[in-house]
Amino acid sequence: MMLLFEVKKALSKPLNKAALLILATVLIIGSFLTIRDVKYIDVDGNSSTGISAARHLQEDKNQYEGYITEDVLKKVIEANAEVNASPEAQSDDIQENNKAAAKGQGFADIREMINLAFGEIDNYDYYRINNVSEDEVGSFYEQRIAGLKNYLNRDDVAETFSEDEKEWLVNKYESLDTPLYYEYADGWKALLDSQYLPTLMMITVLIIGVLVSGIFSDEFTWKADSIFFSAKLGRGKAVLSKMGAGFLITTVLYWSAVLLFGFIVLTVLGFGGGGCAVQTGVSNWNSIYNITYLQDYLLSTFGGYVGSLFIVTLAMLVSAKTHSTVFAITIPFVLTCIPPFVGRLEAFARIMNLFPDQLLSINKNLEDFSLYHIGGNILGGVTVIIPLYLILFCLVFPILFIVYRRTQIK
Repeated sequence: MMLLFEVKKALSKPLNKAALLILATVLIIGSFLTIRDVKYIDVDGNSSTGISAARHLQEDKNQYEGYITEDVLKKVIEANAEVNASPEAQSDDIQENNKAAAKGQGFADIREMINLAFGEIDNYDYYRINNVSEDEVGSFYEQRIAGLKNYLNRDDVAETFSEDEKEWLVNKYESLDTPLYYEYADGWKALLDSQYLPTLMMITVLIIGVLVSGIFSDEFTWKADSIFFSAKLGRGKAVLSKMGAGFLITTVLYWSAVLLFGFIVLTVLGFGGGGCAVQTGVSNWNSIYNITYLQDYLLSTFGGYVGSLFIVTLAMLVSAKTHSTVFAITIPFVLTCIPPFVGRLEAFARIMNLFPDQLLSINKNLEDFSLYHIGGNILGGVTVIIPLYLILFCLVFPILFIVYRRTQIK
C-alpha cells in the first residue's frame, strides 16, 4: 500500500500530469514521423508514404528475397544498368527521373550495399555501382573486408588502432555469416536507423526524471520530514517504498513508451526482415556487431532501460541528499543533453563514449569502432557500456537507501 501511495503521489501532481501528456504527444508525433520516412514512388513518378507505401515496397523488394549470392548481385548490376539506360533516367525532367527511380526500388538496398562494398569505408559514392562489372561483383564480400583493411592502413588512421585492435576488427568482419539473407525490412530500418528511437528514449528519461525527482524531497518541501522520519516505518519500509515507486515508474513508463513506439511503427510498416543482419542496411554496413535487426532492437531497448535506471536513480540520490526537487531534475538533463555536445571535441570524444547517454542511442552506435581493453580482451564499446552501467545501478540503488535512511531531522 505504501508503494502505491508513493506512486499515486508522484503522478497526481499537475506538473507531472502535464509531463505525461507531453510524453504521449511525443510518442504519437515520433511514430508519425518515423512512418512518414518510408516512401514509395509509383510508375508515374509520384511518391507516397505510410501503410500503402510500405505494402508496395514490400512487394517490390521481396522479388529479391533470399541469400545475396553472386547470381543475385549480377542480376542487380544488370538491372541497374537497364534503369540507367532508360529514357526516364536520361531525361532532364525530375518527374521522369522519379519514374526511373521507381524501377529500381526493388533492388535499391542491394544496390547500396554494392556501392558500400566497392567504395571507401568513409567516403560514400552513390554512383560507384556504375563502374562495377558483373565479373568484379563476385568479390562482393571479400571487398567489404578489403575495404576495412585499406581504411585501417591509411596514414591518417593507422596510428589510431594497435595491431591487435586491427586484427580484432578484421576478425569481426570475417566472422559475418555470408552470404547475407535479404528481404524487405523497412519497418525495422525505419525504427532503428533513424534518430527517433534515441530521441524518444531521451525525452522519456527527462520526463521520468521530472516525475521521480520529488519522491525523496517532497517531505522537506512540505515541512513533513520530522513526521516521516519519526514514524515507526519511516526509516525502513517507507524509504523502500519510495525507492520502489521510483523503480516502478521508471520501468513502466520506459517500456510502455518504447514498446508502444515499436509496435506502432512495425504494425504499419511491417514486421518482416527482423531476422536479417543489420549489415543489409546502409546505416550498419560497416558494423562490427554481427546481429540481426530484432537483436539490435532488443539490445538497444535493454541498453536504454539500463541507462534510464542509472540516470533516474542518480537523480533520486541527489534528491535524497540535497532535499531539492529542482536540483534533482537537472541531473537527467545534464547526463543526456550535455555529453553529445562535449563529445564533439576530439579531446573528450573517447571518454564521452562511456557516458550513460550512449545507452540511449545504441542503435546509432553499431558502426562505432571504439574499442576497450579489459582483462586482456578487446571489447567493442556497446558490449562494455551496458554491463558497466548495470553494475553502477546495482551499486547506486542501495546507496540511495542508506543516504535517505540516515537523513538528520533539523
